[in-house]
Amino acid sequence: MTSSAAPSQLPRILLGVVIGAVLGLLMLGVALAAWWLAVARHTPQPIVAPEGFEARLEAAAGPAAFGLAPVYVHSASSGADWLAQIAPELESQGYDLRPTPPDDPVLAREIERLARRWAEPPRRPLLIWRGPTGLVLCRCDHPRARAQARQLLAAAASLDGAPSSTPPAVASRRAAEPAGPAYPRLGPPPAKTVAPSAPPAAPARAAPPAPALPGDPAPRAKAPPSPGRSSPARPASPRRTDPPEARRDADSLFF
Repeated sequence: MTSSAAPSQLPRILLGVVIGAVLGLLMLGVALAAWWLAVARHTPQPIVAPEGFEARLEAAAGPAAFGLAPVYVHSASSGADWLAQIAPELESQGYDLRPTPPDDPVLAREIERLARRWAEPPRRPLLIWRGPTGLVLCRCDHPRARAQARQLLAAAASLDGAPSSTPPAVASRRAAEPAGPAYPRLGPPPAKTVAPSAPPAAPARAAPPAPALPGDPAPRAKAPPSPGRSSPARPASPRRTDPPEARRDADSLFF
């Protein structure tokens, strides 16, 4: 009986294994799709360009400024605001943004072929620059991709030994620009002269006494009053009072 029951369980076990494998593959596919949409599709990737591709880019976009490394921009009109925002930052790190001409169909077709990955159409704008290991391409249509491109450019500039200060080309360009209206410079203000202070007035001298002439009386010296002797006090005058008869006579005369 056991030998007959064992073969009957085998199809169920195989079916469970198949169902588990299918579910595992589905979960793996969902995880890969989430990783692709969230991270991988925004990561700048190294590209293997055909020979002479970089020379054609430089000939079409023009050489970069002296002392700056070129960063080629394809379809710059798609992210004009962002490119104008990061241009000073990249210039301070030693990079020069060079847009590719839109009227070159051969170069545009070659760039889009390099930017196409799997069945996904190329996204714009595209940045191409030379990193430490070769050419790097970034599809900068997402904030995450733009942030990673800026980090990679900054890291490449530090690895190349680019100075953190302003490059010589940028410094000469800023020095050539006038900082303001060219007015004639005036010299320092004249030193203030302090008027000499007037000398202090001499104290007034007392006039000397007139000389004595013959026949003049000798001046008398005033004797100082003695402290123990005082002048006699005058007696107080008595108060005058009228008699009562005089008052009655005056009243009778009035009436």
